Order: sequence, then C-alpha cells, then structure tokens
Amino acid sequence: MRVLSLIPLLLAGAFLVPVSPAVAAIDPRIHTQYQRALQGVLSNVQPAGSVIASPSTSNPNYFYDWVRDTGLTMRALVGIAYDRKTAASVRAPLQQQIRAWISWELHRQEQNRLTGLGEPRFHLDGRVNEDPWGRPQNDGPAIRALTAMAVADQWIREGNFAGVKELLYAPALPARTLIKRDLEYVAHHWNEKSFDLWEEEQALHYYTLLSQYAALAKGSRLAKRLGDTGASRYYEVQARAIQSVLVQFRDPYSGAIRYALDKSPGLPHKKSILDISVILALIQNFDGSFLESTDSAMTTLKELFRVFRFQYPVNRITHDATGAPLGVALGRYPEDIYDGNGFTGGNPWFLSTLAAAEFLCDLSHLRVGKKRDALMEIALSQFNRVIFHLDAHGSMREQFNRETGYQQGARDLTWSYVSYLTAYRACFP
Repeated sequence: MRVLSLIPLLLAGAFLVPVSPAVAAIDPRIHTQYQRALQGVLSNVQPAGSVIASPSTSNPNYFYDWVRDTGLTMRALVGIAYDRKTAASVRAPLQQQIRAWISWELHRQEQNRLTGLGEPRFHLDGRVNEDPWGRPQNDGPAIRALTAMAVADQWIREGNFAGVKELLYAPALPARTLIKRDLEYVAHHWNEKSFDLWEEEQALHYYTLLSQYAALAKGSRLAKRLGDTGASRYYEVQARAIQSVLVQFRDPYSGAIRYALDKSPGLPHKKSILDISVILALIQNFDGSFLESTDSAMTTLKELFRVFRFQYPVNRITHDATGAPLGVALGRYPEDIYDGNGFTGGNPWFLSTLAAAEFLCDLSHLRVGKKRDALMEIALSQFNRVIFHLDAHGSMREQFNRETGYQQGARDLTWSYVSYLTAYRACFP
C-alpha cells in the first residue's frame, strides 16, 4: 500500500490524538496543525522507503535523502505506527512503510561510499551523492540504529524474533543486518571528528556524541538480549568512553553545554559555545530521563532564549491578535548567516523553536505542581510562536524571517514537520 494513500485517512481524523479537557481551551490551531504536520511528513515519504528532505529542487536544492533526517522522520512514524491511540486502519500501512524503510536502509548500507557509513546524503534512486560536501557525518548511523532499535523492540514484543535476526540484528561478522552494521561503525569511529548536523564544521560535536552514546548503550542491551555477549560488552565499554568525553562539554564559566570541542578551521565567525543542536540532542534521546544534567541543559536553553530574544527583531512581537503570549523564535546559533538560500543573515527555524517546547514538556514530566505548570506555559508559548508564523495552509518551510516573520528557505521541510509531531506528542501524550 502506498503511503500517500494514508493522507485521506489522516484528513478524516484517523490520526487525531485525544487531548484532556484541561488542554481543550488551548488555541485549536495547535491541535489541527498536528494533522497538517503529519500530512506534510507523509507527502515526503516515498513508497520505496526513502524520505525527501524537501520538495525544493532549487534555491535551495534539498531534493535528497539525508540519513539523519530520514532516521528522525521514521522514528517519529514508528512512535505513531505502534501507538494504540492511532487508528488500527492506519497502523498496518504505516508499519508496512517502516518495513520498506528498513529495506531501503539495508540497500543504502551496501552502496560504495566515499566515507563509509558516515556518508550523509543520497539521491532518491539510492545512489550516493558524490558532490563536494561536508563528510563524514557520523551522527547518521547512530540515529538510524536508534530508530531501527525502536522497531526491534516492537517486533520482539510481538514475538517476531525471526524478523529481528534476519533484518535488524544478527551477531555475525562481517555485519549484514541494519543495526549491527551501524553499531559496529559507531563503536569504531565515535572518537573521530566529523561534520555536524548543520554540515558546516568538523569537530567532536555534542549532538553526534550523545546520539552515539545512546545508540551504543541501547545496542549493548539489545546485543545481550539476542545472545551477542561479546559485542554487548564491547559496546558498553565504548559507551562509557563516550561518557568520559561528554562531561568535557560543560562550560565551567557559564554552566552551559558547549556544542563542540576540537574544532577544525571552518567557521571563524562562530565564536560562542551556543547551538540549538545541544537541545536537539537531549530531546531526541529523551527516554523518561535526560542523558545530561538538567541544570546544564536548562542553563543552555536559557542562554539561547536570552541571545535570540534580542537578536531577532521579530521577537519584539510578544503577543498575537488574541493576546496569547508568543514564545521566543529561536535560530540555530547566534552567529548564523545562512538565510535558507544565501548568506545574508540567520533566521529563526521552526525546528529550533519547537525543540524548546519539546524540551520543556519533557522536563515537565519530571516535575510536579507549579513547577510543571510553569514549564508547560512556556512550552505552549513556543507553539503559539510557531502557529503565528504559519500560512493559511499550515505549511512549514525551514525558516521564517528574523524581521518580517514570513517564511523562507526550503519549502515543506520534512524536519520542520517532524519537529512539530515530536513536540506535540511530548506535550500532549
């Protein structure tokens, strides 16, 4: 069944997430945008298993499949596909699409690549894109492994051990299954510098290392469960080694988390330690608790709020026409100059602004009473900010202009829609 045939079901309300009476008074556009975001994701998912980063083919050209973006997209869909609140008529075709993605990734792993499994992006027919680019990007294999492990957990619950061992994890070396290949790559390459998720700087990046740590820690448990005890011990040793590096990212002066260490020359203008990628790393690897001190994480987010609140003129608009408070429009990092097509100056990104909402909602689950309510209030203001900058159709580009607030950059960016799905599900479980 083609995934695009799911869209009529979506529009009929098959994906609606129930909300409590206390939440019902919130701007209804926050809830209806969930449907639009899901439609946006499904429109970019291809039947063969690939995911288009954006339909934009020029100014900019994002008409490729990035390993990282696809891994994050499919992780969001795995959460929906195996959620009992999702209509049964939709779960089955979504799960079928997830199987198509697994086949796509197995094929992609076998392609000749310039930088092994750290190759970042591919053409939609599966060929490696060999244009000059920032490579390797070693977050991709870790993110893909984490998504595939989420599938493995579901299959094991269903008793489908045969499927797991055939496609996802078999102990044999050289590795021929999806998770095993990625874990072996991560375990042997995590201490090498690679390019960041923005594809701009080569360094040891917090975002990449935290993803690699999470993959190896979970991979160790999965390997042990499947009888691969030697690999389990090895992955655990490597995960602990990554932990010893991650503590070095905490800035002793501000208490915030630095986004990178040991940077190669590349972006001399990027001088601060701040980058939303730190918050993205935390929410993408949140599993009931954070893989980082919440004090350090909160300090990092507060600093990002402080800088961008004053840096972007659009943040001077603090309330919408109804009087609802608007949160802080966040960019990638303070020195950003990429405008979505050229380099006239950085702008707020939807995924950055929503990352703050998701982080605050994740944190709220660990708090009670007034502290929890205060976190939720700020998170909702971040949603209000996003809704304020949408067009009438709920479309989400990559960015919105720092002065006018109008959208720009790649149209219908899959990651923008995915960030809405994951933030919404964190805030309205």
